[in-house]
Amino acid sequence: MYSWPSNHTQTRGSTRKGNVKGKEKAVVSLDYPVLDTGLLGTATLFEENGRLEWSQVFKNSSRARLKTGNPTDVFPATRPPPWQMPKMRIPQRAEQGANFLRTFLPDIDVPSELIREQLTEDAEELRQFEEFDPYAGNQLETIVLSDTSSLAAFVAFPMGELSRDLNISPLLYSAGLGASFSPSAQPVQTFDTPIRQISAPKSTNVSGKAYLAVRTFGGTTLLRMQTTPQISVEKLAHITSAHTSDQQENLPHITSAHVGDQQVTDVKVSALQAQMTLIDVQGAVYRYDMATETTQIVQHALLPTSSDRFWRLELTENVNTCLVMSEADLVELDFRTQNSSSDVYSAIGNEVLTSIEDYPADQMLRLCSTEQLIWIDRRFTGRPLLSFKHGRSFDRSLEAKTLNFVNQHITTLSSRKNGLMTIYDVARLHGSMSCVQIAPYSLTTPSEGRIQPGQAFLRHPSAPPDSPFTFLRLSEVGSIRAFQLGITDDGVGETPVSWSREVKRLAAQAPHLREETSSLGRQEPPVVDLSPALEHFFRPQREMDDEQAAETLYDLVEKAHSFWQDVDPALDRVLTTYDVLLRSGDEPTTFARADFLTESVIKSARGYRALLQDRISAATLKEGAQWSLDLTDALGRFIPDLADCPDIRTLEERLRRHDLLSEDEGDRSASSLRRETQAREQLALDLTLSRDIFSSRSFLAPTATPTNYRELEAMTKTLSLEDEEPPPMVFGYLQPRFQSKRSASDEDNADKEKKDFIPPGVRLLLKDWQVGANSAEFVYHDPYEGEAEEPRPTPTIKAKAKREVAQSQVEVTEERPTQAPPRIVAASSRVEDALRRPFASQGPPVVPRSPGGSQPVMREAESQAVDSQDVLMPMASTQVLPGAYGGRPAMKKKVVKKRLGGF
Repeated sequence: MYSWPSNHTQTRGSTRKGNVKGKEKAVVSLDYPVLDTGLLGTATLFEENGRLEWSQVFKNSSRARLKTGNPTDVFPATRPPPWQMPKMRIPQRAEQGANFLRTFLPDIDVPSELIREQLTEDAEELRQFEEFDPYAGNQLETIVLSDTSSLAAFVAFPMGELSRDLNISPLLYSAGLGASFSPSAQPVQTFDTPIRQISAPKSTNVSGKAYLAVRTFGGTTLLRMQTTPQISVEKLAHITSAHTSDQQENLPHITSAHVGDQQVTDVKVSALQAQMTLIDVQGAVYRYDMATETTQIVQHALLPTSSDRFWRLELTENVNTCLVMSEADLVELDFRTQNSSSDVYSAIGNEVLTSIEDYPADQMLRLCSTEQLIWIDRRFTGRPLLSFKHGRSFDRSLEAKTLNFVNQHITTLSSRKNGLMTIYDVARLHGSMSCVQIAPYSLTTPSEGRIQPGQAFLRHPSAPPDSPFTFLRLSEVGSIRAFQLGITDDGVGETPVSWSREVKRLAAQAPHLREETSSLGRQEPPVVDLSPALEHFFRPQREMDDEQAAETLYDLVEKAHSFWQDVDPALDRVLTTYDVLLRSGDEPTTFARADFLTESVIKSARGYRALLQDRISAATLKEGAQWSLDLTDALGRFIPDLADCPDIRTLEERLRRHDLLSEDEGDRSASSLRRETQAREQLALDLTLSRDIFSSRSFLAPTATPTNYRELEAMTKTLSLEDEEPPPMVFGYLQPRFQSKRSASDEDNADKEKKDFIPPGVRLLLKDWQVGANSAEFVYHDPYEGEAEEPRPTPTIKAKAKREVAQSQVEVTEERPTQAPPRIVAASSRVEDALRRPFASQGPPVVPRSPGGSQPVMREAESQAVDSQDVLMPMASTQVLPGAYGGRPAMKKKVVKKRLGGF
């Protein structure tokens, strides 16, 4: 028998629990291969056709992957959202409870310490149940009738506001549409307490009959379902829960004493033997026989003193055995003898077991824990085949289920707390070995709410083996969402659903469901509609305001024609037609960017009629404005209805396509039609009043200064001995605003501050710029290079650098004098430049002189004129050099007179 190699060395694992200081080490031996995503896994030799060949656990085959379709809501919500615990600290809740008792029960004196203790205990219990509820089972179950005479499938789930009504709805199948869900709005059975678990056999061979068990807070009830002539159930037995005396009529007398006076945590039904198997919170297993109507104990409490209340059952293909799982161990029981069990698996370290599945098709068990998913050979349970670390966070609701396709068994790992589903494709290899055909991958099944009370996979027995499965998930509010899971290449579609009139009525009532509240919570403040009274008092005032608004509007229209005569010429704002009409009145006196949001008489039905009758004309406003522009083309790019629209009447007709659609105009009230017309006219008015913009000043360039005046000014500056002052700045449309933060005592310096408002450097840089000139045609001339003969394009940085290198290699050429001062560089650069040139190439330079100047004009690389015979030594400088002596001859040291005389 072949097997994968594994590490049999004993390692120490941590078994730390709680807040215990230190770590206790336990010896752990992993004698099976543990796989993880991203690792190479393991390999071994096996014999194939008389030769040994290597085989790896990861095959990376090209098998088809599982795909999911879009979600479909197949059943509406029937109960309100769950109650949420208020987010208050325990002392605050204790004080609130004490105040409640003092107010409504003044005769009872309850100490605050006792209330605080009870609330602390209750909060701890709720916290544990929020993390994991050991009594909560699967509340969504599938019922399959696989008899040759009748192939049918059903879905059983709770409904109603209290979740105590049992609903059984059929899943139909047709060759054209496939599986379709046809839910029923009427329950088949109502229980006294909410449903906690629904259990049914995996397959039923009884013609037209099926068994199912329903576990509630009050007990466990065994039912027999009949499909003809309609879906109905018949009670066969009822086992009351612990500490209850619930009696059912015409049923076998089975009390909590028959199950050890303990709460039942899991129940399974076997259709072949007509038996029901139960397990309580202490691990004791009981069997109820439908034929004899008796209950017998199979296994006594495995851990009677343990605080672990999590116990689960799994029926196997062998009718004489079953699997029992706790949070730490998995054992197999034999019904033929009492207290006969064999260990299958024990958790390692802090690992907690979550689910177990026996799949007879490939003779393997799927055991899921909070850390890994384990495959165990059903025939040799002593050593697992392999395991895969799923890498999920600590979650005790993880569940593994296997889907059977053609020659392919796919294991799904899902959680009731999220919609992530991981797919594992593990298959048999060489009889006793298993390999991973495809690396694990994930699918998304979006869920509603915090937790899903039930989920199940279902394929109709009439469907072919390669048809998709229907994945159903039950939410906290009772709604069911379905997904199609298949391996077809054409993709997976949605689940067809057919709702009756009653189900549609439930869907219409679902948004109005609210959580149950106490008598204090149901107190609502009274709501009184005062609109008739307000209409009675304010209607006369509104009519009076309408009359005054008409007169005000007519005055604004008359004043708008002379608006440009009264406005300040220095106004540096662009105004729309609405701004002009608004400023024609008395208010407002200041400008604001949100003026278009200001309510005025213009934005009314009278304003719309005035614009419709051409009393407000943009052409009239353009006559007095210095500049205007029509923005219709620009606005038409954002508002298609405004493009190529000549007037407001055409615009209002185009806006009618945005009206509400109605099959019959008589269905809408007169107020709705009136509001729609007013909104359409108001939008057309706003768009029309914003199409044109105006300005009181032009954007044209100012008048240019005469040329002869500029030449005279340049000559005056040349003969002047004072420093040249940059010319003042000339602005176009926008003007800077001078704001002084000085006090009133500094008014004498106000003129000087305005003059120095723009720094001289900025004025010097922009003195050659003419307002209104085209920036693309501007050519920059370097004042240190002289004026060019012809205008040249603006030089780039690289071209300017090449020109400077070329000028440093040629002789000094004659240049025209400029007003710019010569550059002053260090004398050492002149000497180094001369030393680098060969003597043969040196000739007498041509040194031009400026008219009326005493110094020759120098080029950029030189600062003084030199002769050819003096190129090897620095020439004497005529300027004062920096230093202690400044280039002047040193003076003789002052002679100190000797002292004559004595004492």
